[in-house]
Amino acid sequence: MEQHLGHRTYYENLKAHVGDDRCDAVWVPVDYTLGDRLERMPLPGSVKAALSARSAVRRGVRSVDADVHVFNTQVPAVLGGRAARSKPYIAITDVTPKQYDRMAAGYDHRPDRAGPVGWAKHQLNLQMFLGASWCVGWSNWACDSMVDDYGVDRARTRAIPPGVDTTVWQPGPERDDGTFKILFVGGDFRRKGGEPLLEAFASLPDDAELTLVTKADVPRTDRVRVIGDLVPNDPRLVELYRTSDVFALPTLAETFGIAAAEAAASGLPVVATDVGGLPDIVCDGVSGFTVPPNDADALATALQRLTDHDERRRLGTAARRHAVERLDAATNAHRLMELVDLAAGAEPR
Repeated sequence: MEQHLGHRTYYENLKAHVGDDRCDAVWVPVDYTLGDRLERMPLPGSVKAALSARSAVRRGVRSVDADVHVFNTQVPAVLGGRAARSKPYIAITDVTPKQYDRMAAGYDHRPDRAGPVGWAKHQLNLQMFLGASWCVGWSNWACDSMVDDYGVDRARTRAIPPGVDTTVWQPGPERDDGTFKILFVGGDFRRKGGEPLLEAFASLPDDAELTLVTKADVPRTDRVRVIGDLVPNDPRLVELYRTSDVFALPTLAETFGIAAAEAAASGLPVVATDVGGLPDIVCDGVSGFTVPPNDADALATALQRLTDHDERRRLGTAARRHAVERLDAATNAHRLMELVDLAAGAEPR
């Protein structure tokens, strides 16, 4: 189980909801930590990290005679080689390599160039996806790429979001203190659309307040609060969601958007861009509004509409309902385990 950012949260949620009564799970974290021997090797850092991950995956899959291997991204499934794919396996991802290359600019990522190296990497990913018993995307967007870019049979794909704990992330008590509170959560302030959000916010009425949860150095004003010391699932972060009116994620590039799922579970209407997997979280006009990336005017218009209390309540109620039905971590862990049963040749429980 890869440990990068949102994937670590996904890993922890799965551990919490896959009980011993369901299966005898063996968890293999893959964190790319370099040992002393690898550290001393005269190799590029990316190569050493890949070797470290390959070693961790191979040790893990050889430590137990498993019925099914589950990979929370395609990377360990590829790096683990034949040992990783020696049993029926399930490949899960929020974004395929082809999609990541297409949104490279947003992530400061260098896409694979045409040539033998790029071709070889694509072939490895292609074989991995085609060989999986099930290919699980965090969103329909990711599943579409598995089918369109890698030729996976649509019948072997499932869109199962990572989910959030809807007993923790839930609406707070109604309040009416005369302020309109907007919440933004994003470590990468630029990519998450923080700059157009500040521009849009400047046009809102004086009773609007904006809270930015980010590690970026953003100027504070009387109406803009910046909090930089919160971590995922921090009780203070949960309370911020419960005491806000609207969640804004006008991101320029996004594979899924777990923060938006947390907002929906908290009963907040979400204003987000229509990119990546976000349409699986935000239904325009039903549970929030979607706007084009980098469009401060459209963002301001959407936020202005949500200054209306009844509109916020209508959309927030729908957002919470959708989160409980489709974005609940326990429910979605059960959906994944049904696929594990099928991959193992057992009847789903």
